[in-house]
This record gives sequence, structure tokens and C-alpha cells, in this order.
Amino acid sequence: MTDLRIVPPKPFDTDVAIVGGGLAGLTAACRLAASGQGVTLFEARSRLGGRMLTTGVMPVAERPWVDLGPAWFWPHQAHIRALVAQLALPVFEQHRDGLARYEAGAGSPPESFDPPGSADPSLRLVGGMAALTRALYAASQAAPTPVAMHLEAAVRAITVHDDYVVLNGDGVHCTAARVIVAAPPRVVAREITFAPPLSDTVVDMLRGTVTWMGHAMKCVATYDRPFWRDDGRSGYAVSWGEPLQEIHDACMPPHDGMPAGYALMGFVAPRTSAAARAFRDASAEARRATVLAQLARLFGPDALSATGYAEYDWTRDALTCGPNDDVPPTAHPDYDDTLCDGVRADDPWNGRLVWAGAETSAVSGGYLDGAVASGWRAATAILRALGIPT
Repeated sequence: MTDLRIVPPKPFDTDVAIVGGGLAGLTAACRLAASGQGVTLFEARSRLGGRMLTTGVMPVAERPWVDLGPAWFWPHQAHIRALVAQLALPVFEQHRDGLARYEAGAGSPPESFDPPGSADPSLRLVGGMAALTRALYAASQAAPTPVAMHLEAAVRAITVHDDYVVLNGDGVHCTAARVIVAAPPRVVAREITFAPPLSDTVVDMLRGTVTWMGHAMKCVATYDRPFWRDDGRSGYAVSWGEPLQEIHDACMPPHDGMPAGYALMGFVAPRTSAAARAFRDASAEARRATVLAQLARLFGPDALSATGYAEYDWTRDALTCGPNDDVPPTAHPDYDDTLCDGVRADDPWNGRLVWAGAETSAVSGGYLDGAVASGWRAATAILRALGIPT
């Protein structure tokens, strides 16, 4: 997937450099490239997508279908709905038919209940969020000037000069007219040096911005059939028995010649409890056994016969989380775009530094929709500064 093409020579290497190849960075890159701008994107990981992480798990291991990062969006979220429609990606509703399960504790017998309906059902992408990453990459390469993608390229320093910026880092040296920083704010504060320095106000905002779901760990067990559905259950469960606090059906419909995938997914309790810390620090095999035992308590002995298992602890992902992100906020953070206003107020940068990312959005902050909105906003700000109609 790596594309090392560089935009043709100018007084600088590229019109816009983008730091971060997650949903916000990719959205901004596609919008700018479609408007004729030369764009170079730097991603520290060996893959694109950021927190959108989809993997293959037995019995369907050859193609990605299990989302270990975000998987849902909702009908009211206009930005991601518009992007998904533009890219012609098929969508399906989260399965919720049937009884749910509740477990008051590991020693309490689970109970069934009929959960209330919702007028705003959760939506998922056929093929998982990998389908969105692939579609955005394809769009970025179909632009008049394809976006130059650099993977395993961590930006460590950004310096502004009179009419351009310089990016340096791990295998990175690039000059650009402007730069969009689309990485989680706390990671930026820890990993990137700015010259001239950002104001204390902006640095405090970066360090104080909670990485949404940074505390999360997802575990997924896959099966050869959806036995819980056969038993009249939805796959949804709420548990105080740990390790999983919230469980959902994670099945994937057949698509593109791939058979259906059957799975249950759960969110692990945060590290605020001793039991959760012990679970996260246990061996992978011990965690798998513990998860399957809990699923068996909730959904019956068939849950022990998993064909595959996958997990991802986002607190251990240094490219996503800061040191304070392992403890969840007590409520959804009140994200807004004051960070962007604070940076624009830094005169030495003269509008050459623009922020994007789910945590910088006043719309659906932290969510996929917020990431799309922020990428669109960042690209629009640059195009308007150049006098290009938006």
C-alpha cells in the first residue's frame, strides 16, 4: 500500500503535508487532492486507518472482517453518512433482534431481558471499517495528483519559516506550504516538537484532551454459526462479572465472495479495578479462556467452541493513547474546536498549522463522524485561505 511518489518540484516539496493517516487525515487528503492540491501524508504506523483496525479471524482469516477499533456510526451523523454514500459503501444495521442478557456478578446467574428499541439504530459497514480505509486510499490515488503516502514515517518536529513549514522525523524530511496535524492531541504533545513553540495555552489543551475510547480493549470470539441467534438471543449483554462489561453481536454478512462471519464482541472493563488490571496483564491464552468462560455463562456452552479469537488493548498503543488515557472519563468529553482557534491565534504560524482529528471536532467529537467532520473542516480552511471555492 506504500506509495513514495513525491509531488513535482515547487519552492517546497508539497502543498500540504498531513501528519496522521487515520480517518481525519485521509478525509482531508482526499478533499485537498480532489481540489488539485499536492498532498503528502505521513503515518507512523505500518498501515493506514489509525483507530480503524479490522482483522481476519478464523474461520474467515483470509479477509479482514472483525473490527477491533470503532465499528458503529448512526443515522443522525451526517458527515460520515455522506462520506460512506459518496464512496458507495454498503451499510447494514447492528443486529439486535432477540433477548439480551444481564449478569450482576460472576457468581450471579445471568438473566434475560427485552431491551428497549431505538429509533436511531447503530450502523456498520459491510467488510468492516477496513472497507472505508481502502475506499479512501483508492480515492486518494485517483485524484489528479495522487496523494503521496509514507508509512512507518513518524513526524518528530515541525518548524515554520516565513512562507513554508519543515517536517522532520523517522525517515521524514519534507517542506510544505501548510501542515495538517491529524493525530490524537496527547500523542502530539508527547511526540512532536514545534518551532516556534506552541503557546502554553495550546500545549495545555493538547495534554488535557482525552483520547476517546483510549481506555478501551476489545475482545472478539468467532464461531461457525450464530448459536445465540438460534436460541432467540440478540448477542447483547451487560455484565458486572468481568472481564467484559458490554457484549454485542459482531457478525458480518457475506460479501464479495466471502462467507458470512459469526462473532461476539465485548469491551473489557477499564483498568480502574484490580480484576480488570489482572485480566489485561495476564497471558493471551489466559485472557482467551477467561473471555470464553464468561460468554459461556451468558450464552451457553457453545460459546466455548470458538473457532477464533482476537483482541486489542488500545491502552498499549502509544500512537493512540497518552499516559492518562487508561482511565475512562466519567462522561463523554465535551470536545470542541477551541484547539483550532488557539493555534490560529499563534501569530508565528500564520495559519500554516491546521488541526484535525476526532477530538478536535465540535460535531460528534471523538466519534468517526467527528473525525470526518474535522478532516473536511481542515481541508476547507486551507482551500479558503488559497481562495479556492469550497
